[in-house]
Amino acid sequence: MTSMTSMKSPALIIAALACLGLVACAQQPAQAPEFEPEPEPLHTPGTWEAEAPSPKAEAPERPFSSETLYALLAAELAGSRQRFDIALANYVQQAHQTRDPQVAARATHIARFLNAEKEALDAALLWVDIAPDDTEAQINAALALLQNGRLQEAFAMSRKLHAQGEPALFQNIAASAADASDIQRETLLKAYKELLNEDPDHQELLVGTGLLLQQQGELEIALEYAKRASQRSARSTGAALLESNILYQLGRHDEAIKRIETALEYQPESLRLGLQYARLLTQSDLEKSQAQFERLVNKAPNDPDLRLSLGIVAMERGDLDTARTSFEVLLDLGQHISPAHYYLAQMAERQEQLDQAVLHYLQVQPGGDFLSATMSLLDIFMRQKDPQSADEHMGRLRNRFPEQAPGLYLLHVRSLMAHNYPARAEALLDQALSDHPDNSDLRYSRAILHERNDRPDDAQRDLRHILTYDPNNASALNALGYIMANNNQNLEEAEQLIRKALALVPDEPAIMDSMGWVLYRQGHPEAALPYLQNAMALYPDQEIAAHLGEVLWVLGEHEKAREVWERGLEEDPDSRLIPDTKRRLGATP
Repeated sequence: MTSMTSMKSPALIIAALACLGLVACAQQPAQAPEFEPEPEPLHTPGTWEAEAPSPKAEAPERPFSSETLYALLAAELAGSRQRFDIALANYVQQAHQTRDPQVAARATHIARFLNAEKEALDAALLWVDIAPDDTEAQINAALALLQNGRLQEAFAMSRKLHAQGEPALFQNIAASAADASDIQRETLLKAYKELLNEDPDHQELLVGTGLLLQQQGELEIALEYAKRASQRSARSTGAALLESNILYQLGRHDEAIKRIETALEYQPESLRLGLQYARLLTQSDLEKSQAQFERLVNKAPNDPDLRLSLGIVAMERGDLDTARTSFEVLLDLGQHISPAHYYLAQMAERQEQLDQAVLHYLQVQPGGDFLSATMSLLDIFMRQKDPQSADEHMGRLRNRFPEQAPGLYLLHVRSLMAHNYPARAEALLDQALSDHPDNSDLRYSRAILHERNDRPDDAQRDLRHILTYDPNNASALNALGYIMANNNQNLEEAEQLIRKALALVPDEPAIMDSMGWVLYRQGHPEAALPYLQNAMALYPDQEIAAHLGEVLWVLGEHEKAREVWERGLEEDPDSRLIPDTKRRLGATP
Protein backbone atom coordinates (compact mmCIF):
# COMPACT_ATOMS: atom_id res chain seq x y z
CA MET A 1 0.00 0.00 0.00
CA THR A 2 1.61 3.24 -1.08
CA SER A 3 1.47 6.05 1.42
CA MET A 4 -0.66 9.16 1.07
CA THR A 5 1.26 11.89 -0.78
CA SER A 6 0.78 15.61 -0.67
CA MET A 7 -0.90 17.31 -3.61
CA LYS A 8 1.27 19.38 -5.91
CA SER A 9 0.26 22.68 -7.44
CA PRO A 10 -0.23 22.16 -11.21
CA ALA A 11 2.35 23.82 -13.44
CA LEU A 12 1.43 26.29 -16.14
CA ILE A 13 0.81 24.29 -19.31
CA ILE A 14 1.25 26.30 -22.47
CA ALA A 15 -0.77 23.80 -24.47
CA ALA A 16 -3.79 25.04 -22.55
CA LEU A 17 -3.94 27.83 -25.10
CA ALA A 18 -5.61 25.29 -27.35
CA CYS A 19 -8.76 26.21 -25.46
CA LEU A 20 -10.37 29.54 -26.32
CA GLY A 21 -11.54 29.89 -22.71
CA LEU A 22 -8.13 29.61 -21.04
CA VAL A 23 -9.47 29.83 -17.48
CA ALA A 24 -10.11 26.15 -16.95
CA CYS A 25 -7.35 24.69 -19.08
CA ALA A 26 -4.21 25.27 -17.07
CA GLN A 27 -4.47 21.80 -15.52
CA GLN A 28 -5.43 19.85 -18.62
CA PRO A 29 -3.22 17.84 -20.97
CA ALA A 30 -2.33 19.22 -24.41
CA GLN A 31 -5.21 19.05 -26.86
CA ALA A 32 -5.73 19.91 -30.48
CA PRO A 33 -6.96 23.48 -30.89
CA GLU A 34 -10.71 23.50 -30.86
CA PHE A 35 -12.79 24.11 -33.96
CA GLU A 36 -14.94 27.19 -33.58
CA PRO A 37 -17.99 27.30 -35.83
CA GLU A 38 -18.27 30.49 -37.81
CA PRO A 39 -21.66 32.02 -37.03
CA GLU A 40 -24.02 32.66 -39.87
CA PRO A 41 -24.66 36.31 -40.79
CA LEU A 42 -28.01 36.43 -39.04
CA HIS A 43 -29.61 39.56 -37.68
CA THR A 44 -28.41 40.20 -34.13
CA PRO A 45 -29.50 43.58 -32.75
CA GLY A 46 -27.07 45.63 -30.77
CA THR A 47 -29.58 47.95 -29.16
CA TRP A 48 -33.27 47.84 -28.42
CA GLU A 49 -34.10 50.39 -31.11
CA ALA A 50 -31.98 48.75 -33.81
CA GLU A 51 -33.45 45.27 -33.58
CA ALA A 52 -36.84 45.85 -35.23
CA PRO A 53 -37.20 43.59 -38.28
CA SER A 54 -37.49 45.08 -41.72
CA PRO A 55 -41.09 44.98 -42.93
CA LYS A 56 -41.85 42.32 -45.51
CA ALA A 57 -43.39 43.28 -48.82
CA GLU A 58 -47.13 43.77 -48.76
CA ALA A 59 -47.86 42.22 -45.36
CA PRO A 60 -51.63 41.94 -45.05
CA GLU A 61 -53.28 44.30 -42.60
CA ARG A 62 -54.32 42.62 -39.36
CA PRO A 63 -56.44 44.80 -37.10
CA PHE A 64 -55.49 44.36 -33.45
CA SER A 65 -57.89 44.39 -30.53
CA SER A 66 -57.52 47.15 -28.00
CA GLU A 67 -56.11 44.64 -25.48
CA THR A 68 -53.43 43.52 -27.96
CA LEU A 69 -52.58 47.09 -28.90
CA TYR A 70 -52.25 48.03 -25.26
CA ALA A 71 -50.03 45.00 -24.53
CA LEU A 72 -47.72 45.79 -27.47
CA LEU A 73 -47.48 49.47 -26.56
CA ALA A 74 -46.70 48.47 -22.97
CA ALA A 75 -44.01 46.12 -24.28
CA GLU A 76 -42.39 48.88 -26.34
CA LEU A 77 -42.51 51.27 -23.39
CA ALA A 78 -41.02 48.61 -21.11
CA GLY A 79 -38.25 48.00 -23.63
CA SER A 80 -37.39 51.68 -23.84
CA ARG A 81 -37.09 51.64 -20.04
CA GLN A 82 -34.93 48.48 -20.17
CA ARG A 83 -37.61 46.28 -18.60
CA PHE A 84 -36.93 43.69 -21.26
CA ASP A 85 -38.53 40.87 -19.28
CA ILE A 86 -41.91 42.59 -19.51
CA ALA A 87 -41.39 43.40 -23.18
CA LEU A 88 -40.51 39.81 -24.03
CA ALA A 89 -43.37 38.30 -22.03
CA ASN A 90 -45.90 40.60 -23.70
CA TYR A 91 -44.63 39.95 -27.21
CA VAL A 92 -44.52 36.16 -26.78
CA GLN A 93 -48.03 36.18 -25.35
CA GLN A 94 -49.39 38.36 -28.14
CA ALA A 95 -47.57 36.36 -30.81
CA HIS A 96 -49.47 33.28 -29.75
CA GLN A 97 -52.78 35.12 -29.37
CA THR A 98 -52.64 37.03 -32.68
CA ARG A 99 -50.52 34.61 -34.76
CA ASP A 100 -49.27 37.70 -36.52
CA PRO A 101 -45.93 37.02 -38.28
CA GLN A 102 -44.48 40.44 -37.49
CA VAL A 103 -45.35 40.11 -33.79
CA ALA A 104 -43.78 36.65 -33.77
CA ALA A 105 -40.70 38.06 -35.54
CA ARG A 106 -40.46 40.87 -32.99
CA ALA A 107 -40.77 38.35 -30.12
CA THR A 108 -38.04 36.22 -31.68
CA HIS A 109 -35.64 39.12 -32.08
CA ILE A 110 -36.24 40.38 -28.54
CA ALA A 111 -35.62 36.90 -27.14
CA ARG A 112 -32.39 36.61 -29.12
CA PHE A 113 -31.35 40.09 -27.99
CA LEU A 114 -31.79 38.89 -24.40
CA ASN A 115 -30.16 35.48 -25.03
CA ALA A 116 -33.40 33.91 -23.81
CA GLU A 117 -32.95 30.62 -25.67
CA LYS A 118 -36.20 28.91 -24.63
CA GLU A 119 -38.33 31.93 -25.51
CA ALA A 120 -36.40 32.44 -28.76
CA LEU A 121 -37.14 28.84 -29.76
CA ASP A 122 -40.80 29.16 -28.86
CA ALA A 123 -41.21 32.40 -30.82
CA ALA A 124 -39.15 31.26 -33.81
CA LEU A 125 -41.08 28.00 -34.19
CA LEU A 126 -44.34 29.93 -33.97
CA TRP A 127 -43.06 32.41 -36.57
CA VAL A 128 -42.11 29.68 -39.05
CA ASP A 129 -45.43 27.93 -38.41
CA ILE A 130 -47.31 31.14 -39.24
CA ALA A 131 -45.10 32.01 -42.24
CA PRO A 132 -43.61 28.72 -43.50
CA ASP A 133 -42.14 30.29 -46.64
CA ASP A 134 -40.41 33.17 -44.87
CA THR A 135 -36.67 32.45 -45.11
CA GLU A 136 -35.82 34.77 -42.22
CA ALA A 137 -38.25 32.81 -40.05
CA GLN A 138 -36.62 29.55 -41.18
CA ILE A 139 -33.12 30.84 -40.45
CA ASN A 140 -34.11 32.01 -36.96
CA ALA A 141 -35.86 28.71 -36.27
CA ALA A 142 -32.80 26.74 -37.38
CA LEU A 143 -30.56 28.85 -35.15
CA ALA A 144 -32.91 28.52 -32.15
CA LEU A 145 -33.13 24.74 -32.61
CA LEU A 146 -29.34 24.58 -32.79
CA GLN A 147 -28.89 26.65 -29.63
CA ASN A 148 -31.32 24.38 -27.77
CA GLY A 149 -29.46 21.23 -28.80
CA ARG A 150 -32.14 19.96 -31.17
CA LEU A 151 -29.61 19.19 -33.87
CA GLN A 152 -31.67 16.84 -36.03
CA GLU A 153 -34.46 19.40 -36.36
CA ALA A 154 -31.93 22.17 -36.98
CA PHE A 155 -30.44 20.06 -39.78
CA ALA A 156 -33.89 19.46 -41.30
CA MET A 157 -34.59 23.21 -41.29
CA SER A 158 -31.15 23.94 -42.75
CA ARG A 159 -31.76 21.36 -45.46
CA LYS A 160 -34.95 23.21 -46.39
CA LEU A 161 -33.01 26.49 -46.56
CA HIS A 162 -30.33 24.82 -48.68
CA ALA A 163 -32.96 23.61 -51.15
CA GLN A 164 -34.10 27.22 -51.52
CA GLY A 165 -30.56 28.42 -52.16
CA GLU A 166 -30.35 30.17 -48.78
CA PRO A 167 -27.44 30.06 -46.27
CA ALA A 168 -27.69 27.06 -43.96
CA LEU A 169 -26.11 26.08 -40.63
CA PHE A 170 -24.47 22.81 -41.62
CA GLN A 171 -21.05 23.74 -40.24
CA ASN A 172 -22.45 25.11 -36.97
CA ILE A 173 -24.66 22.07 -36.39
CA ALA A 174 -21.75 19.67 -36.88
CA ALA A 175 -19.54 21.68 -34.51
CA SER A 176 -22.27 21.55 -31.85
CA ALA A 177 -22.48 17.76 -32.18
CA ALA A 178 -19.28 17.43 -30.11
CA ASP A 179 -21.51 17.21 -27.02
CA ALA A 180 -24.01 14.82 -28.61
CA SER A 181 -24.13 11.08 -28.01
CA ASP A 182 -22.43 8.69 -30.44
CA ILE A 183 -25.84 7.53 -31.70
CA GLN A 184 -27.03 11.10 -32.30
CA ARG A 185 -23.79 11.92 -34.08
CA GLU A 186 -24.02 8.79 -36.21
CA THR A 187 -27.55 9.73 -37.26
CA LEU A 188 -26.39 13.22 -38.19
CA LEU A 189 -23.43 11.85 -40.11
CA LYS A 190 -25.74 9.64 -42.17
CA ALA A 191 -27.90 12.66 -43.00
CA TYR A 192 -24.86 14.73 -44.00
CA LYS A 193 -23.58 12.01 -46.30
CA GLU A 194 -27.01 11.58 -47.91
CA LEU A 195 -27.17 15.29 -48.70
CA LEU A 196 -23.59 15.24 -49.97
CA ASN A 197 -24.63 12.62 -52.50
CA GLU A 198 -27.02 15.23 -53.90
CA ASP A 199 -24.53 18.10 -53.69
CA PRO A 200 -20.99 16.62 -53.51
CA ASP A 201 -19.20 19.97 -53.88
CA HIS A 202 -20.98 21.87 -51.10
CA GLN A 203 -18.16 23.29 -49.02
CA GLU A 204 -20.07 23.62 -45.71
CA LEU A 205 -21.42 20.09 -46.00
CA LEU A 206 -17.91 18.78 -46.55
CA VAL A 207 -16.60 20.66 -43.50
CA GLY A 208 -19.57 19.53 -41.40
CA THR A 209 -19.07 15.90 -42.40
CA GLY A 210 -15.36 16.19 -41.60
CA LEU A 211 -16.18 17.62 -38.18
CA LEU A 212 -18.54 14.76 -37.36
CA LEU A 213 -15.97 12.19 -38.44
CA GLN A 214 -13.32 13.96 -36.36
CA GLN A 215 -15.60 13.77 -33.33
CA GLN A 216 -16.05 10.06 -33.99
CA GLY A 217 -12.27 9.61 -33.97
CA GLU A 218 -12.06 8.74 -37.69
CA LEU A 219 -9.28 11.25 -38.29
CA GLU A 220 -7.85 10.01 -41.58
CA ILE A 221 -11.27 9.97 -43.26
CA ALA A 222 -12.12 13.34 -41.72
CA LEU A 223 -8.90 14.74 -43.17
CA GLU A 224 -9.97 13.70 -46.67
CA TYR A 225 -13.22 15.65 -46.31
CA ALA A 226 -11.32 18.68 -45.00
CA LYS A 227 -9.00 18.55 -48.01
CA ARG A 228 -11.94 18.24 -50.40
CA ALA A 229 -13.52 21.31 -48.79
CA SER A 230 -10.23 23.22 -49.14
CA GLN A 231 -10.03 22.28 -52.82
CA ARG A 232 -13.55 23.65 -53.37
CA SER A 233 -12.69 26.94 -51.66
CA ALA A 234 -9.13 27.98 -50.92
CA ARG A 235 -10.49 30.83 -48.80
CA SER A 236 -12.64 28.65 -46.55
CA THR A 237 -11.74 29.42 -42.95
CA GLY A 238 -13.68 26.42 -41.67
CA ALA A 239 -11.89 24.01 -44.00
CA ALA A 240 -8.46 25.40 -43.10
CA LEU A 241 -9.16 25.20 -39.36
CA LEU A 242 -10.52 21.67 -39.61
CA GLU A 243 -7.61 20.41 -41.69
CA SER A 244 -5.09 22.03 -39.35
CA ASN A 245 -6.77 20.60 -36.25
CA ILE A 246 -6.82 17.07 -37.64
CA LEU A 247 -3.18 17.28 -38.71
CA TYR A 248 -2.34 18.41 -35.17
CA GLN A 249 -4.28 15.50 -33.66
CA LEU A 250 -2.42 13.10 -35.95
CA GLY A 251 0.89 14.42 -34.61
CA ARG A 252 1.78 16.17 -37.87
CA HIS A 253 2.44 19.50 -36.18
CA ASP A 254 4.61 21.05 -38.87
CA GLU A 255 1.97 20.32 -41.51
CA ALA A 256 -0.72 21.81 -39.26
CA ILE A 257 1.25 25.05 -38.96
CA LYS A 258 1.99 25.11 -42.69
CA ARG A 259 -1.71 24.69 -43.49
CA ILE A 260 -2.62 27.77 -41.42
CA GLU A 261 0.25 29.76 -42.94
CA THR A 262 -1.13 28.97 -46.39
CA ALA A 263 -4.63 30.01 -45.34
CA LEU A 264 -3.28 33.28 -43.94
CA GLU A 265 -1.77 34.09 -47.34
CA TYR A 266 -5.33 34.23 -48.69
CA GLN A 267 -6.84 35.89 -45.60
CA PRO A 268 -4.11 37.74 -43.70
CA GLU A 269 -6.63 39.74 -41.66
CA SER A 270 -8.58 36.73 -40.36
CA LEU A 271 -8.57 36.80 -36.56
CA ARG A 272 -9.65 33.17 -36.32
CA LEU A 273 -6.84 31.92 -38.54
CA GLY A 274 -4.37 34.17 -36.74
CA LEU A 275 -5.51 32.82 -33.39
CA GLN A 276 -5.12 29.24 -34.57
CA TYR A 277 -1.64 30.05 -35.85
CA ALA A 278 -0.63 31.60 -32.52
CA ARG A 279 -1.94 28.59 -30.59
CA LEU A 280 -0.11 26.08 -32.74
CA LEU A 281 3.11 28.03 -32.38
CA THR A 282 2.94 27.63 -28.59
CA GLN A 283 4.03 24.03 -29.15
CA SER A 284 7.21 24.85 -31.05
CA ASP A 285 8.14 28.55 -30.99
CA LEU A 286 6.97 30.66 -28.06
CA GLU A 287 8.72 33.76 -29.37
CA LYS A 288 6.83 33.64 -32.67
CA SER A 289 3.65 32.75 -30.81
CA GLN A 290 3.96 35.83 -28.62
CA ALA A 291 4.62 38.03 -31.65
CA GLN A 292 1.50 36.63 -33.32
CA PHE A 293 -0.63 37.21 -30.21
CA GLU A 294 0.70 40.78 -30.04
CA ARG A 295 -0.42 41.36 -33.64
CA LEU A 296 -3.85 39.98 -32.82
CA VAL A 297 -4.15 42.17 -29.73
CA ASN A 298 -3.27 45.23 -31.81
CA LYS A 299 -6.16 44.35 -34.13
CA ALA A 300 -8.59 43.69 -31.28
CA PRO A 301 -7.21 45.47 -28.18
CA ASN A 302 -10.30 44.82 -26.05
CA ASP A 303 -10.59 41.10 -26.77
CA PRO A 304 -10.14 39.49 -23.32
CA ASP A 305 -9.26 36.02 -24.65
CA LEU A 306 -6.43 37.41 -26.76
CA ARG A 307 -5.15 39.48 -23.83
CA LEU A 308 -5.15 36.44 -21.55
CA SER A 309 -3.41 34.31 -24.17
CA LEU A 310 -0.73 36.93 -24.71
CA GLY A 311 -0.17 37.22 -20.97
CA ILE A 312 0.23 33.46 -20.46
CA VAL A 313 2.65 33.05 -23.37
CA ALA A 314 4.70 36.08 -22.31
CA MET A 315 4.80 34.80 -18.74
CA GLU A 316 6.03 31.39 -19.88
CA ARG A 317 8.74 33.07 -21.94
CA GLY A 318 9.85 35.13 -18.96
CA ASP A 319 8.68 38.41 -20.50
CA LEU A 320 7.11 39.49 -17.23
CA ASP A 321 6.58 43.14 -18.22
CA THR A 322 4.38 42.18 -21.18
CA ALA A 323 2.62 39.55 -19.12
CA ARG A 324 1.94 41.92 -16.23
CA THR A 325 0.61 44.59 -18.59
CA SER A 326 -1.73 42.09 -20.24
CA PHE A 327 -3.17 40.88 -16.94
CA GLU A 328 -3.55 44.42 -15.58
CA VAL A 329 -5.42 45.46 -18.74
CA LEU A 330 -7.80 42.55 -18.11
CA LEU A 331 -8.44 43.87 -14.61
CA ASP A 332 -9.13 47.31 -16.08
CA LEU A 333 -11.53 45.76 -18.60
CA GLY A 334 -13.24 43.72 -15.88
CA GLN A 335 -12.65 40.53 -17.89
CA HIS A 336 -11.05 37.22 -16.83
CA ILE A 337 -10.53 38.78 -13.41
CA SER A 338 -9.75 35.58 -11.50
CA PRO A 339 -7.21 34.25 -14.05
CA ALA A 340 -5.56 37.67 -14.17
CA HIS A 341 -5.16 37.74 -10.38
CA TYR A 342 -3.96 34.13 -10.42
CA TYR A 343 -1.17 34.75 -12.93
CA LEU A 344 -0.17 38.04 -11.31
CA ALA A 345 0.11 36.09 -8.04
CA GLN A 346 2.27 33.46 -9.70
CA MET A 347 4.62 36.09 -11.07
CA ALA A 348 4.85 37.77 -7.68
CA GLU A 349 5.57 34.42 -6.05
CA ARG A 350 8.34 33.68 -8.56
CA GLN A 351 9.94 36.99 -7.59
CA GLU A 352 9.55 36.17 -3.88
CA GLN A 353 7.08 39.04 -3.45
CA LEU A 354 4.99 36.82 -1.22
CA ASP A 355 2.78 39.50 0.36
CA GLN A 356 1.81 40.71 -3.12
CA ALA A 357 1.20 37.12 -4.22
CA VAL A 358 -1.11 36.53 -1.26
CA LEU A 359 -3.17 39.63 -2.12
CA HIS A 360 -3.70 38.40 -5.67
CA TYR A 361 -4.39 34.77 -4.71
CA LEU A 362 -7.06 35.93 -2.26
CA GLN A 363 -8.98 37.56 -5.14
CA VAL A 364 -9.22 34.36 -7.21
CA GLN A 365 -12.86 33.27 -7.20
CA PRO A 366 -14.20 29.70 -7.52
CA GLY A 367 -13.46 28.34 -10.96
CA GLY A 368 -10.62 26.82 -12.90
CA ASP A 369 -7.78 28.41 -10.90
CA PHE A 370 -9.36 28.41 -7.45
CA LEU A 371 -7.97 25.08 -6.25
CA SER A 372 -4.46 25.88 -7.41
CA ALA A 373 -4.66 29.36 -5.86
CA THR A 374 -5.78 27.87 -2.53
CA MET A 375 -2.93 25.34 -2.58
CA SER A 376 -0.43 28.10 -3.35
CA LEU A 377 -1.77 30.23 -0.51
CA LEU A 378 -1.40 27.34 1.92
CA ASP A 379 2.13 26.73 0.68
CA ILE A 380 3.08 30.39 1.21
CA PHE A 381 1.65 30.44 4.73
CA MET A 382 3.53 27.26 5.60
CA ARG A 383 6.79 28.50 4.10
CA GLN A 384 6.39 31.63 6.21
CA LYS A 385 5.96 29.39 9.30
CA ASP A 386 2.47 30.83 9.74
CA PRO A 387 0.06 27.87 10.05
CA GLN A 388 -2.32 30.10 12.02
CA SER A 389 -3.03 32.25 8.94
CA ALA A 390 -3.64 29.05 6.97
CA ASP A 391 -6.12 27.90 9.65
CA GLU A 392 -7.98 31.20 9.52
CA HIS A 393 -8.11 31.32 5.72
CA MET A 394 -9.35 27.75 5.35
CA GLY A 395 -11.92 28.33 8.11
CA ARG A 396 -13.31 31.28 6.15
CA LEU A 397 -13.47 29.18 2.99
CA ARG A 398 -15.33 26.36 4.78
CA ASN A 399 -17.85 28.87 6.13
CA ARG A 400 -18.25 30.40 2.68
CA PHE A 401 -18.56 27.06 0.86
CA PRO A 402 -19.97 24.61 3.42
CA GLU A 403 -20.78 22.03 0.74
CA GLN A 404 -17.06 21.90 -0.11
CA ALA A 405 -15.91 21.64 3.52
CA PRO A 406 -14.69 17.99 3.42
CA GLY A 407 -12.50 18.65 0.38
CA LEU A 408 -11.15 21.85 1.91
CA TYR A 409 -10.31 19.97 5.11
CA LEU A 410 -8.38 17.39 3.08
CA LEU A 411 -6.51 20.07 1.17
CA HIS A 412 -5.49 21.70 4.44
CA VAL A 413 -4.45 18.39 6.00
CA ARG A 414 -2.22 17.50 3.05
CA SER A 415 -0.53 20.88 3.25
CA LEU A 416 0.12 20.44 6.97
CA MET A 417 1.57 16.96 6.39
CA ALA A 418 3.75 18.15 3.52
CA HIS A 419 5.23 20.85 5.75
CA ASN A 420 5.69 18.55 8.75
CA TYR A 421 2.85 19.62 11.03
CA PRO A 422 1.48 16.14 11.92
CA ALA A 423 -0.06 17.16 15.25
CA ARG A 424 -1.99 20.01 13.62
CA ALA A 425 -3.05 17.67 10.82
CA GLU A 426 -4.43 15.13 13.29
CA ALA A 427 -6.25 17.79 15.29
CA LEU A 428 -7.77 19.16 12.07
CA LEU A 429 -8.92 15.68 11.02
CA ASP A 430 -10.50 15.17 14.44
CA GLN A 431 -12.39 18.45 13.97
CA ALA A 432 -13.40 17.50 10.44
CA LEU A 433 -14.71 14.09 11.49
CA SER A 434 -16.72 15.63 14.31
CA ASP A 435 -18.54 17.63 11.61
CA HIS A 436 -18.55 14.84 8.97
CA PRO A 437 -18.30 11.52 10.87
CA ASP A 438 -19.12 9.31 7.88
CA ASN A 439 -16.94 10.97 5.27
CA SER A 440 -14.77 8.14 3.96
CA ASP A 441 -12.00 10.36 2.58
CA LEU A 442 -11.51 12.16 5.88
CA ARG A 443 -11.59 8.98 7.94
CA TYR A 444 -9.25 7.19 5.51
CA SER A 445 -6.80 10.10 5.76
CA ARG A 446 -6.84 9.91 9.54
CA ALA A 447 -6.25 6.17 9.38
CA ILE A 448 -3.18 6.66 7.21
CA LEU A 449 -1.92 9.34 9.59
CA HIS A 450 -2.36 6.98 12.53
CA GLU A 451 -0.48 4.27 10.63
CA ARG A 452 2.39 6.65 9.91
CA ASN A 453 2.54 7.53 13.60
CA ASP A 454 2.84 3.82 14.57
CA ARG A 455 -0.72 3.61 15.91
CA PRO A 456 -2.03 0.64 13.93
CA ASP A 457 -4.93 -0.05 16.29
CA ASP A 458 -6.32 3.47 15.81
CA ALA A 459 -5.81 3.17 12.07
CA GLN A 460 -7.66 -0.15 11.94
CA ARG A 461 -10.52 1.30 13.99
CA ASP A 462 -11.07 4.10 11.45
CA LEU A 463 -10.85 1.73 8.49
CA ARG A 464 -13.29 -0.76 10.01
CA HIS A 465 -15.69 2.15 10.61
CA ILE A 466 -15.61 2.95 6.89
CA LEU A 467 -16.38 -0.68 6.04
CA THR A 468 -19.46 -0.68 8.28
CA TYR A 469 -21.28 1.60 5.83
CA ASP A 470 -19.16 1.08 2.69
CA PRO A 471 -18.14 -2.60 2.65
CA ASN A 472 -16.84 -2.42 -0.93
CA ASN A 473 -14.52 0.50 -0.37
CA ALA A 474 -11.41 -0.91 -2.06
CA SER A 475 -9.05 1.66 -0.51
CA ALA A 476 -10.22 0.87 3.01
CA LEU A 477 -10.12 -2.90 2.39
CA ASN A 478 -6.59 -2.66 1.03
CA ALA A 479 -5.33 -0.35 3.76
CA LEU A 480 -6.78 -2.47 6.56
CA GLY A 481 -5.34 -5.66 5.09
CA TYR A 482 -1.96 -4.07 4.51
CA ILE A 483 -1.69 -2.64 8.04
CA MET A 484 -2.48 -6.06 9.53
CA ALA A 485 0.02 -7.75 7.22
CA ASN A 486 2.69 -5.16 7.97
CA ASN A 487 2.22 -5.82 11.67
CA ASN A 488 1.93 -9.62 11.30
CA GLN A 489 -1.61 -9.54 12.67
CA ASN A 490 -4.51 -11.74 11.53
CA LEU A 491 -2.78 -12.63 8.26
CA GLU A 492 -5.61 -14.84 7.06
CA GLU A 493 -8.16 -12.04 7.46
CA ALA A 494 -5.69 -9.58 5.94
CA GLU A 495 -5.37 -11.79 2.85
CA GLN A 496 -9.18 -12.00 2.50
CA LEU A 497 -9.52 -8.22 2.72
CA ILE A 498 -6.81 -7.60 0.14
CA ARG A 499 -8.17 -10.25 -2.25
CA LYS A 500 -11.57 -8.56 -2.08
CA ALA A 501 -9.97 -5.19 -2.83
CA LEU A 502 -8.03 -6.72 -5.73
CA ALA A 503 -11.21 -8.21 -7.17
CA LEU A 504 -12.81 -4.76 -7.07
CA VAL A 505 -9.80 -2.95 -8.61
CA PRO A 506 -7.62 -5.61 -10.28
CA ASP A 507 -5.15 -3.22 -11.96
CA GLU A 508 -4.29 -1.08 -8.93
CA PRO A 509 -0.52 -1.40 -8.18
CA ALA A 510 -0.95 -0.47 -4.51
CA ILE A 511 -3.30 -3.43 -4.00
CA MET A 512 -0.99 -5.75 -5.96
CA ASP A 513 1.80 -4.66 -3.62
CA SER A 514 -0.37 -5.44 -0.59
CA MET A 515 -1.26 -8.86 -2.01
CA GLY A 516 2.38 -9.69 -2.53
CA TRP A 517 3.29 -8.42 0.91
CA VAL A 518 0.68 -10.46 2.78
CA LEU A 519 1.67 -13.61 0.90
CA TYR A 520 5.32 -12.97 1.80
CA ARG A 521 4.37 -12.44 5.44
CA GLN A 522 2.58 -15.79 5.35
CA GLY A 523 5.82 -17.43 4.21
CA HIS A 524 5.07 -17.71 0.48
CA PRO A 525 7.73 -15.56 -1.25
CA GLU A 526 7.41 -17.42 -4.57
CA ALA A 527 3.66 -16.69 -4.70
CA ALA A 528 4.30 -13.07 -3.65
CA LEU A 529 6.86 -12.38 -6.39
CA PRO A 530 4.59 -11.95 -9.46
CA TYR A 531 2.25 -9.56 -7.61
CA LEU A 532 5.16 -7.37 -6.55
CA GLN A 533 6.80 -7.47 -9.99
CA ASN A 534 3.55 -6.38 -11.66
CA ALA A 535 3.08 -3.60 -9.11
CA MET A 536 6.63 -2.36 -9.68
CA ALA A 537 6.17 -2.40 -13.46
CA LEU A 538 3.03 -0.28 -13.19
CA TYR A 539 4.22 2.11 -10.47
CA PRO A 540 7.90 2.11 -9.43
CA ASP A 541 7.26 3.45 -5.95
CA GLN A 542 9.95 3.24 -3.26
CA GLU A 543 7.69 1.24 -0.95
CA ILE A 544 6.93 -1.33 -3.65
CA ALA A 545 10.66 -1.42 -4.48
CA ALA A 546 11.48 -2.14 -0.82
CA HIS A 547 9.02 -5.06 -0.73
CA LEU A 548 10.05 -6.53 -4.09
CA GLY A 549 13.72 -6.22 -3.22
CA GLU A 550 13.17 -8.01 0.08
CA VAL A 551 11.36 -10.93 -1.57
CA LEU A 552 14.06 -11.24 -4.24
CA TRP A 553 16.76 -11.17 -1.55
CA VAL A 554 15.05 -13.91 0.46
CA LEU A 555 14.77 -16.00 -2.74
CA GLY A 556 18.54 -15.62 -3.26
CA GLU A 557 18.28 -13.17 -6.17
CA HIS A 558 20.64 -10.69 -4.51
CA GLU A 559 21.78 -8.86 -7.63
CA LYS A 560 18.21 -8.36 -8.85
CA ALA A 561 17.22 -7.19 -5.37
CA ARG A 562 19.97 -4.53 -5.41
CA GLU A 563 18.85 -3.38 -8.88
CA VAL A 564 15.27 -2.97 -7.68
CA TRP A 565 16.34 -1.04 -4.59
CA GLU A 566 18.51 1.25 -6.72
CA ARG A 567 15.60 1.96 -9.00
CA GLY A 568 13.43 2.78 -5.99
CA LEU A 569 16.07 5.20 -4.72
CA GLU A 570 16.22 6.85 -8.13
CA GLU A 571 12.48 7.49 -7.85
CA ASP A 572 12.75 8.71 -4.24
CA PRO A 573 16.32 9.54 -3.13
CA ASP A 574 15.03 10.47 0.35
CA SER A 575 13.48 7.07 1.01
CA ARG A 576 14.09 5.72 4.50
CA LEU A 577 12.29 2.44 3.92
CA ILE A 578 14.75 1.02 1.38
CA PRO A 579 17.92 1.65 3.47
CA ASP A 580 16.12 0.27 6.57
CA THR A 581 15.13 -2.84 4.62
CA LYS A 582 18.68 -3.37 3.38
CA ARG A 583 20.11 -3.01 6.89
CA ARG A 584 17.54 -5.40 8.36
CA LEU A 585 18.41 -8.03 5.74
CA GLY A 586 22.16 -7.49 6.04
CA ALA A 587 22.29 -6.34 2.44
CA THR A 588 24.26 -3.17 3.15
CA PRO A 589 28.04 -3.49 2.47
